[in-house]
This record gives sequence, structure tokens and C-alpha cells, in this order.
Amino acid sequence: MERELELDERLKLAASYVRPGAVFADVGCDHGRLSVYLMQQQKAARGYACDIRPQPLEKAKQLIERKKLSHFITPVLTDGLQGMAGKGITDVIIAGIGGEVLAHIMEEADFLKQPNIRVILQPQSREHILRSTLYHLGFSIDTEKTVRSGRFLYTVMCVSYTGREQNVDDFFAYTGLLPLERSPESQEKLLRTADTLWEIAQGLKQASDKQEEQRKTEQLAENIRQAALFES
Repeated sequence: MERELELDERLKLAASYVRPGAVFADVGCDHGRLSVYLMQQQKAARGYACDIRPQPLEKAKQLIERKKLSHFITPVLTDGLQGMAGKGITDVIIAGIGGEVLAHIMEEADFLKQPNIRVILQPQSREHILRSTLYHLGFSIDTEKTVRSGRFLYTVMCVSYTGREQNVDDFFAYTGLLPLERSPESQEKLLRTADTLWEIAQGLKQASDKQEEQRKTEQLAENIRQAALFES
């Protein structure tokens, strides 16, 4: 019997949010490891391994065939979630993509605006843009956790549609639910975010017309730092 696939902690956390019996879409599936893992763990009924790049998708197809899962996982060459409406998808996983691109995918996929669809997101960067866009579109972050994978820290969000379109403030855009997580990983992630914002603020000091923006960025960094330290 062939060994089950192992995932890094980042993808393992994302996979843990997929509901039993799900019909999943693994967007940006790369070589298909997450899709195969979900079937091997009996987490899902069936799914779609989606990627915009032909070469990784071909490798995903080969892995799926090698694991004898072709009847359960369908490889799809597509940009984001284009063409995926009407396929009965219940759970969407989009991992390893920048927050700005994730936000664009969410904007383009109107079929996700159903309260029964679960969306699992793992942005590589620009989490603040993603959070702001999600709430502007009427989505809400139900769960958000920080996970360490190697020397990097990643945020994994579990999102659902509420229909309540909101504009979030800068503090929430940059922190999300992490101040409530109260873990060493979330504390470190928040402190890193504060440090990044502080550096941006110092850079703004050189521009005479950016003084107000500099002050606000500096204050935001300090507020996030205080939220992180309060966790401990």
C-alpha cells in the first residue's frame, strides 16, 4: 500500500478546515499534493485541482493518476475560479498566493456569495488588502490562526459570506482575529507586522507632505504592538 502524502504545517492547517464530505476546489493547486491529501484523509467526497499554469497542473494530474484518484479529483486549467460555478463546490482552498491576488479572485467569483460555501485562504503577503476586500464584499472571517512552517509564519483564514458589506479600520485590516488567538505564533506575527509598519513610518519622515500619514502609520504600529504584548 502506497504511503499517504505529508503536508507542511501551513497546508495541513488549511486542510483541517475542509468539512467532511466536501466538494472542494483547490485553487493554485501546484503539484496537487493538497488535493490528494484531502482524499486520502477521507475529508472530501470529490474535488477539483485548479491551476493557471499547464506544467504544474500536468504534474498534479500525474500524481492524481498515480494515487488512483482520477475518479475523485478533476484537474482544471483555469485562472482563479473562472468557470467553476455550478459544479457543486462546497469548500474552496486558496493557499500560497499573495493577498492582493487572493482579493481579486474573491472579487471575480460571485458564486462564492452563498452562506453554505466555506472559503479557506492562506495569503503569502498583503493580508491587510485581503481582509479589507473580504469585508467590503460581504464576507466575514470566522476563524484565523497563525502557523509556523519552517522559519516562516503564515495566517490561515476560514471565511464565509454574510452579505453585510463593511469597511474595516486599519487596525483590523492589519491584524484580523489574531489578537484574539493568544498564541506565541500570533503574537510574533503581530509584532512583525508592527515592526514593518514602523519602518514604513520612518521612511515617510523624509517627505514633507506625508507627515500626517507618517503619524497615523506610527500610531498604528504602536497599537498593534500593544495588542500583541497584551496577549502575553
